[in-house]
Amino acid sequence: MTLVTQTTSTADLAKPKTSAVGAARCTASDLLRWAGLGDQVSDQTDRMPYATRRVRADTALVHEGNPFEYLYFVCAGSFKCVQVDAEGYEQVLGFALHADMIGLDGISRGRHASGAVALEDSTVAALPFADVMSASRRMPAIERLIQRAVGAELLRRSDTQYLMSAASSEVRVARFLLHFAKRQNALGYSDRRIRLRMTRRDIASHLGVAHETVSRALTALQQVGGIVVTYRDIEIVDAKLLQEIQRVTRGTWKGALRQGGMAGGLPGAIPGGLTSRYGGAGSDAASRLHA
Repeated sequence: MTLVTQTTSTADLAKPKTSAVGAARCTASDLLRWAGLGDQVSDQTDRMPYATRRVRADTALVHEGNPFEYLYFVCAGSFKCVQVDAEGYEQVLGFALHADMIGLDGISRGRHASGAVALEDSTVAALPFADVMSASRRMPAIERLIQRAVGAELLRRSDTQYLMSAASSEVRVARFLLHFAKRQNALGYSDRRIRLRMTRRDIASHLGVAHETVSRALTALQQVGGIVVTYRDIEIVDAKLLQEIQRVTRGTWKGALRQGGMAGGLPGAIPGGLTSRYGGAGSDAASRLHA
């Protein structure tokens, strides 16, 4: 796939000029391969082109409330999906990475229910929805691509509910890091070293906490040896510890650690192995968390 070098305005992103000379192209076969559906590629999908567009960092790809005409397949880069309330507060609903589809929430009502903003210089393929639906009736591969995109979106919504179910901010952040590492690993990247393109404020909005709380939670997880934080780079040095922390479902992580795991396996308690590894409630790790 050859990408264009010229910049594109926000207005142009809504309706790609597919006939423009020198415009970038990819095929349905490219999308299928990127989506992990390489076995669905055929001569037909090779002959089905889609226009691609570059989206600069901090630029809106779609705006909440705008008419729905296109689905956008993320070829490279990443986006945050947002809703804005009447007071102008931005709520981050989730993050779209390579091979994710943006715009699915516009199918039901014919308007985008959320917006999408590039977290870095990114590239998307614009899929006219009417054309995609027509093609899906002739080609099972296209129908499978849309089914995969819808299923992946439902899984991400479920993951978000799981993140939000934790009472402790440290647990929410631990869950977020593990889920993000899992998504990154599925794309063929390390599940130990994470580059967070989003800001702490974006993460806080997504998790439903204050952005200062995210910073404090990352510091706490680093203090007990779970992660190493270098600005937006996160290294998971003890995945087992994070997995133990993410299982806390009642009270706070600090509270569970303070109890020294004495709940003995009661739901929501820190597993005994976590406390013993860090010396119980009187350990330096525990005291640092209380600070």
